[in-house]
Amino acid sequence: MNILEILKSKEIVSGSAIGEVLGISRAAVHKQINTLKQIGYKIKSSSKGYVLISNKNLFNEYEIESKLKKPLKICKTVKYYKQLPSTQTAVKKLAEKNFEEGFIIVAEKQTNSYGRIKRMWSSNAGGLWFSILLKPSIRPDEASKLALILSIALKRTLKEYKVDSEIKWSNDVFVNGRKIAGILVEMSAEQDRINWIVAGIGININNKLPEKFADISISLKKVLGREVDRAEFLAELLAKIEDIYNDFCNTGFEMFVEEYNWNIAYKNEIVSIDDGYNNIVSGVNLGIDKDGKLIVNTKVGLKKIISGTLRKYET
Repeated sequence: MNILEILKSKEIVSGSAIGEVLGISRAAVHKQINTLKQIGYKIKSSSKGYVLISNKNLFNEYEIESKLKKPLKICKTVKYYKQLPSTQTAVKKLAEKNFEEGFIIVAEKQTNSYGRIKRMWSSNAGGLWFSILLKPSIRPDEASKLALILSIALKRTLKEYKVDSEIKWSNDVFVNGRKIAGILVEMSAEQDRINWIVAGIGININNKLPEKFADISISLKKVLGREVDRAEFLAELLAKIEDIYNDFCNTGFEMFVEEYNWNIAYKNEIVSIDDGYNNIVSGVNLGIDKDGKLIVNTKVGLKKIISGTLRKYET
C-alpha cells in the first residue's frame, strides 16, 4: 500500500494515520505529499489531514502500481520518465548491472526509440512505451518466441476493450489493417543459458500519429473514439503477460500455437518476407509451427522462416 491508495478513499486522512499504516514518520508523509503535488496530484491539506481532490488524466508509476490488482513477479519495480531516448536502451543498461527480473521503465515520450533492425519508431506523448527486464529459465533458441506470446497477451488485452485485433508475424499487432503495437525482444546469452531478456512494447493509445503514418498506423483512442486510461491498460496488459509468461516458462510454446494461428494476419493470403539480407520469400501464409517459424507455401514447396519482415503481397 502507498499514500495514493490511502488517499483514494476520498476521505480526509491525518498525517499520523497515514504514517502508522505505512510505518513512516509524519515528516516523511509530508515530504511524499509534496512530491505528489509536484507531479500533478491535487491534494488539499488542512489541520485535519489530507484529501485527494483529483488525479484525472495523470500517468506515472504511482498510477500504474495502484491499478495492479495483485503483485506481479514481472512488475516488481516501475520507473516513469517524462522523456527518454529509449526505454529499451535504459533497461538494457540495468540488465548489464544485474538488476533483478521485473524492472519496468515507462516513458511519456522517446526521442530515439527503435524496433526490429533498428527501425525508428514514433513515440510521441500519449502512447504507451515501456520495456521489461526478464530472466526466464529457457534455452537461448526459445527467446524469439517471447515476441509471439507477448503478441497474444496484447491481443487478449485489446479484447477486454472490445477491440478485435490481428497478430502480424512476428512482432506487430494490427487493428483494422493498421499497426497499433510493436514488440522488440533483445537478449544477452551464453551458449546454453540466457543472462537476460529485455522486452520492449510500444502501443498507440492516445498519441497523435504523424500524418505520414495515418494509412498504416492507428491508435486505440481513434478506434474507441475516446481517451483511454493508460495506467489501467498497462496494469491489465501486465497481468496477462504474467499469466502467459509463466505458462510459457513452465510448459513451453506449443500450447499457444493454435491461438496464435487463429489470430494471425494474412492467413492463407500471399505474403512476402524480407529477412533483412536482401532475401525475399513469397508464398501463401499458412501460419506458424510449434517452433514459432512461419510456414510459407512457395512455388518450390514449403519453407519455414525463423525471422523477417512480413508484408502482404501487392501485385
